[in-house]
Amino acid sequence: MATHRFYVLGNQAWSETTVRLERGAFVMVRHVDGTVRFNMTPDWGPEVGPNGYARSDYEVHWTDDARYQDPLTGWHDGHAGLLAMIDGRPCFVGAKATLHSQQGGPLVLGINDATPAAPVRLGNSGGFDVEVTVARPDPRLAPLLGTWVQVGESPRQPGVSALVLLAIDLDGTWRLLAPYGREPLEGGTIQEMGGMRGHDVLKLWSDARKTQEAWTYEVTPRQLRLQRVGDSLERAFDRL
Repeated sequence: MATHRFYVLGNQAWSETTVRLERGAFVMVRHVDGTVRFNMTPDWGPEVGPNGYARSDYEVHWTDDARYQDPLTGWHDGHAGLLAMIDGRPCFVGAKATLHSQQGGPLVLGINDATPAAPVRLGNSGGFDVEVTVARPDPRLAPLLGTWVQVGESPRQPGVSALVLLAIDLDGTWRLLAPYGREPLEGGTIQEMGGMRGHDVLKLWSDARKTQEAWTYEVTPRQLRLQRVGDSLERAFDRL
C-alpha cells in the first residue's frame, strides 16, 4: 500500500494532489484532523468536521447558503464535508471512505460547498488534514469495498433504525453509520473471508460487543445481501 498526506483547504472547491490512480485501483481517503467553518456569521458561524452539516438541518438553518447548490446534495451528503473527485465525478468521503477508479486518472480532494471562497460572508476558513492510501486489495474483498445503504431487513430488529449505512474499507474494517450525519454506530474488523456449504462467508468482529459473527453474502456491483449464520436475519443493501 502507498500512503500520502494532504491538506484540503476549506476556502477552495478543489485541492490537487500528487496521486494518480491506475485503472481499477482502490483508494481509501481518511480524515485525520481539522475542521471547516462555512459561514462567517459572528454569533454562531458553524465549524464542521469531515461529515459536514447534515443536509436536512442545513437547508432549514442556513437558507442563504442553501440557495447555492453544492456539488453533492443527497440526504447523506453533508454540507462542507470532505469530497474526492474520482474519474471526473465528485464522491462524498466524510470521515473515511474507500473509492474505486474505473478509468484511472488524478485524485482531487475538495469541500462540498458551492461558495467556499465567495460571497465573502459565505466563504470558508479552516481545512481538513487527510491521509490517502492506494492499493489493489484481495480479489475476494474488492467487490465489497465502498459504502452501502440498507434497503431491507428481515425480520426487523426492534429499536434499531432501518436506515443505516454500511462502509467496508481498504484497511479491512467495517462500520455502520447513522444515515444523515454519518455518525458511527458500530464497527470492527473483517477477520476472515471464506466459503461454507457453497456460500461465500464473512466473519466480522464487533469492537463494541467483543463478539464475532459469521455472515453469508451475495454481492453484485450494485447490491449486497447478508444473512447471519445461525439465525434468519437478512440484510439487503444498495451501493450508495
